[in-house]
Amino acid sequence: MPARLRLTSLALVALVAACGDNAPALVPATASATGSTTASSTEGNTPTSTTKPDDGTTAPDQPVTTTAASTGDEPGTSGDGPGTTGDETGTTGETDTEDEPLLPGCGDTPPADFHAEPSAPAEGAAVPGPSVDLEVTIGGTILADATAKFHLREVHTLTDADDFTIVILPDTQNYTQFPGNFPQYPAQTQWVWDHRNTDNIVAVLHNGDVVQHGNIEEIEWERAQTAMSTLEKTGTKFPDGIPYGIAVGNHDNGASFHDDVPNSTTLFNKYFGVKRFEDRAYYGGHYGNKNDNNWILVRAGNLDIVMVSLEYRGDLGQDPDVLAWARGVFEDHPHALGIVNSHHIVKANGDFSAEGKQIYDVMKKIDNVQLMTSGHIKQFRARRTDNYMGHKIHSMLADYQDLILPGEGCAGGCGYMRIWRFSPKKNQVKVETYSPSLDKSMTSDKEQFTLALDLSAATGVFEVVGQAAGPGAALAHTVSDLKPGATYEWYAIVKECGAKVTTPTRTFTVE
Repeated sequence: MPARLRLTSLALVALVAACGDNAPALVPATASATGSTTASSTEGNTPTSTTKPDDGTTAPDQPVTTTAASTGDEPGTSGDGPGTTGDETGTTGETDTEDEPLLPGCGDTPPADFHAEPSAPAEGAAVPGPSVDLEVTIGGTILADATAKFHLREVHTLTDADDFTIVILPDTQNYTQFPGNFPQYPAQTQWVWDHRNTDNIVAVLHNGDVVQHGNIEEIEWERAQTAMSTLEKTGTKFPDGIPYGIAVGNHDNGASFHDDVPNSTTLFNKYFGVKRFEDRAYYGGHYGNKNDNNWILVRAGNLDIVMVSLEYRGDLGQDPDVLAWARGVFEDHPHALGIVNSHHIVKANGDFSAEGKQIYDVMKKIDNVQLMTSGHIKQFRARRTDNYMGHKIHSMLADYQDLILPGEGCAGGCGYMRIWRFSPKKNQVKVETYSPSLDKSMTSDKEQFTLALDLSAATGVFEVVGQAAGPGAALAHTVSDLKPGATYEWYAIVKECGAKVTTPTRTFTVE
């Protein structure tokens, strides 16, 4: 899928008018969102959560929460916090419910019994090629013409060459506040640039609290800009620099007592606002007219990765409209690896913060969101794994801002950052904690561990290969130029009178 897809307003209106599509409006890659996106679901029964001392690998029909937390002033020290419990809610149905007019003859509401299944070629079939007809059979109440959009990908064999890395920068406020600590910050970004090829680094995420005094000391933002500008150097592989996203922390927006202009992001947007990113291909967009909530999209081999950064809101709580917008971004990329970056998701004992719970309650219903990362809590590291109806999300806290190591002559965090090393072949991510300034790693099981993920989408990227529309019980599209001996997977999104169904994925091989 192209990273720089653009839709004009007229084209979008025409699409809605033609298809009766009530799906949430989404921001295409490199286009800025100018409003909120809403999404709704029907709540089901309320399962329970339990605490277990493992990584959260459980039976798919039992929602489970597991927690691993640690604290300590020195690398390697730890202390486990209590587990968590909580009430979780499920979703049923796949019908969008926005208040847009339906097509003539559709009635007042989308048909609840509308359904669609892939009918040809059969699962696992061998087709002669070089073309094949993809067909879906639809049923239920059909009040008007249905449309089917067909998605296809070639399935590739994964190797170690598909491995990639994402770097996480915890709170940098004590680097930007104190000149003596500052060199550790550009040392982090320089390490990223120097290792961009050897480690196949595809992105950087900053957990927020870039500075200490968000709207008071502009020099702190100038220092942050100096450090982050290293990532903006260009090369053949990175024509727009190394992709990065930043979450707004409580010190960045002056939340509570941290500033004389509470909840303002004037300086954040001056230095890391929309204008800084809008022409970069990896930049997906933002909510509203500021960059306080933003997202980026990168590709690692055949895997798309969507990373949404959400602003710290503290006592105000996360804005439901922003969470609906974020949900829409992830749902617009259903086969991408989804990552949430926000300043305060996990507490020191491994529990969710209030904001973290709000975020999780939305993200647990989105299958492709698998990782959430946060900082905020001084000198703590913690993690948890939540399994909701078979959907697992790993959430992590890392923040070294008050770490002082006199023997190493460092303070303010000593340059420690997180390195996420992904292996699609093994369906896992290995998390490391490393300081470029000290050239040392923390190696306790709280700082170095491996998590299981579903990275099967790395075997190939689904592309839209065509669509069909019309009355009747079947819709088909012919795909040409298939490769002999190749294996393909496909699915279709079928819509009719506001109802939307995503068919199961089917596989075929070309003879």
